[in-house]
Amino acid sequence: MTDQFETRLAAVLRADAERAVRAIDAVEIATAARSATTRRALPGLDGGRVLGQSFRTAAALLLLLLALAASIWLVASGIVRTRPIVDASPSDSPTPGDLAANATSAWLADIPDGIVFDGNPNAGRMALIVGAGQTAAIDLVGRTTGLLRSTFTTLNIGEVRLTTDTASSGAVSIGGSPFEVCRPGDAGSYQSTTSPDGSLLTLELLNDDCRARGAVFARTWTRSLTVPNGGGTGVVDGFDPLFMVELPPGGYVVASSADHRTIYQDLPELQFLAFKDPQGFLDPCDLSKGRRSIAPGADHVVAYFQQLAGFTVDSVVELTVDGYRAVRLVVHADEDASCPDDRLWEWQPKAEPVSGSAWFVHPGVTDSLIIVDHPAGTVMFELLPAPNPREAEVIGSIRFLDELPTTP
Repeated sequence: MTDQFETRLAAVLRADAERAVRAIDAVEIATAARSATTRRALPGLDGGRVLGQSFRTAAALLLLLLALAASIWLVASGIVRTRPIVDASPSDSPTPGDLAANATSAWLADIPDGIVFDGNPNAGRMALIVGAGQTAAIDLVGRTTGLLRSTFTTLNIGEVRLTTDTASSGAVSIGGSPFEVCRPGDAGSYQSTTSPDGSLLTLELLNDDCRARGAVFARTWTRSLTVPNGGGTGVVDGFDPLFMVELPPGGYVVASSADHRTIYQDLPELQFLAFKDPQGFLDPCDLSKGRRSIAPGADHVVAYFQQLAGFTVDSVVELTVDGYRAVRLVVHADEDASCPDDRLWEWQPKAEPVSGSAWFVHPGVTDSLIIVDHPAGTVMFELLPAPNPREAEVIGSIRFLDELPTTP
């Protein structure tokens, strides 16, 4: 494992270059950089390693200077915009949308019965991938990518014109009848609208030379938060059950592994973590001793931590998340807990190989875990740094989905 501060900072800066400019708070950035000593680890990464004080100070000063310069330029240019936290409530009153305003985004839809992509008869979900160079293409989740690739321009309010580019591919059948593959230069027009909270994008077919593209693109799509994003409302599809959540505005990147997603930004630090069916360890100091099985249900997760050496349960509070019974478990690693590498290993998802990604804390670090009893399994959330003042707001926005809110 290597020190991940520089790596994660570079990832955030790359994501920032691909999203709309937002206001910069230099003091907030410097403070976040200086507080990096309590950062939790991401899966398989040494994000919990304590940074040297001289490096933290230098990094904070450099970030402060860069942020001050950027803030002055942005204000002078008149392009700083503040964006309130969006309304996560669904609405039946969409507004004109612009694909160009959603550069480097992904929109999900379940593949309707009757639509079959050549060579992928059992694909269940597809993603509309909008690229920074004003491109749009279809990915079959976990399968083929770059289907029906097109460039686009925006015309009138909400109107989008798509043109098949030379790299396009993808044969589509509907009801057993194959559609002709799109040819380079085939053009189509669509009316684009989005829901007020930005979570739904609807493309209405006006006309299209390529019938296959029209059959696939023309529907309602749900915004995905499992790609670099600017916060707001979207769906997390790392495992079953799907769920919607609203994150504060920011600049987020994503880490993922089996039955796990972490959506995070470093400056200011905020991490939203989601897991399914967490399993424990027999010895928090020694992963080689194996995993401790945790039966489904929040109570069993609580019982695991109550017996785990080196940890103290601070509180267990009953609550509900989207109508499902849940508990908020606050637990900390004891200050005097001792492991050879200063790490106390806590859990990994059941679907993760024992030798795969796992999560640890250092002595003295607190976890605030929201554990939900869901029919699909035990779902566990955490907002870091913990305890977090935004926890109730973010967890309260979670809505579990049986299927994506799409149109046939």
